[in-house]
Amino acid sequence: MISTVSQTASAATSKQLTTRPTYARINWANLRSNYQIAKAQAPGAAYAVIKANGYGHGIVACARALGEADGFAVACVDEAMALRQAGIKRPVVVLQGAYCSKEWQLASDNDLQLVVQHPQQLQQRAELVLPNPVAVWLKINSGMNRVGVRADEAQALIDLIDADEQLQLRLVMTHFADADQGSDAALADAIQVMQSQSWPVPLSVSNSAATLTGLASVLETSDSVSRPGILLYGSSPLLNQSAAELGLKTVMTLTSQVIHIHTIKAGEKVGYGGDWTAEKDGRIAVVAIGYGDGYPRQAPNGTPVMINGHRCALAGRVSMDMITVDISAHDDIQIGDAVELWGEQIDVDDIAARCNTIAYELFCQLTPRVKRIAAEG
Repeated sequence: MISTVSQTASAATSKQLTTRPTYARINWANLRSNYQIAKAQAPGAAYAVIKANGYGHGIVACARALGEADGFAVACVDEAMALRQAGIKRPVVVLQGAYCSKEWQLASDNDLQLVVQHPQQLQQRAELVLPNPVAVWLKINSGMNRVGVRADEAQALIDLIDADEQLQLRLVMTHFADADQGSDAALADAIQVMQSQSWPVPLSVSNSAATLTGLASVLETSDSVSRPGILLYGSSPLLNQSAAELGLKTVMTLTSQVIHIHTIKAGEKVGYGGDWTAEKDGRIAVVAIGYGDGYPRQAPNGTPVMINGHRCALAGRVSMDMITVDISAHDDIQIGDAVELWGEQIDVDDIAARCNTIAYELFCQLTPRVKRIAAEG
């Protein structure tokens, strides 16, 4: 059974006609399969990371599809509240914690767990009396040098949390900068940082890459919480292994349609700037997708798409609403044929590499103009 999944905020937008043939098919069974891989590798609980609108797949839809997950991780209180307002009752941790005292109030009212990254967040909490205690995770900077406190400075915050009757320290966490390299050496310094202190609570250290490799298992116990993210969506978190090699299944298949075909003569150019030139007479297909939909403008000539089982190549720059594809070798391709941009036949990690980016960005930058179509299996 296939149905359109609404990810829009207003009823008026969700009910508008959507006849443009550009959509992302989301396979929820594959999402659950990928979560089970992560869960099987985790020594303790596994919180599914569904921040940034579920990496472009739909935050509420992802939470509903993963209804039996141990919990969810989001970036901000706004995202957590979207889950609560949709009736999601599973545990939710907010990875950036509270931005202000009002968000401490929301966390208390809605049973949200907050990450504490700096002392000022605790000062904000002290500005009000909470109706219910809030569970907190303390973030340690183990080498990313982005957010979190240094390990040798953590005890002062632990003491402040312990002294506050309205807070409960649940976990100490960190985020690895180099887990994607998939080697012991890449994580050695970070693991040493986390081993340098005696922590009063279990740890949450493993992201997608560390979950799959088990390289941080020395830090984990049955009370630990892993945080699988990109692996859930069928993209490899490791530099040296593909999604298929890891047993991950494709969740999003981005498709559109051929809307125009014309012949081209040898020597003629295609697209803005004319940076693709036909070497011989042939045919060009125009496909209804562009950077206005989130398809990457930096996709170079030769980037593959799949049409009627044929692997074809971009010819010319990506426009806002259209791409042009060389179909000279395939006479059977016609107007109306379906086109896969990435998914079951075209590896999203391949497209990302050609665009000098990562699958995370490709998923997240899809615009609301791209309909999400839900399917099971």
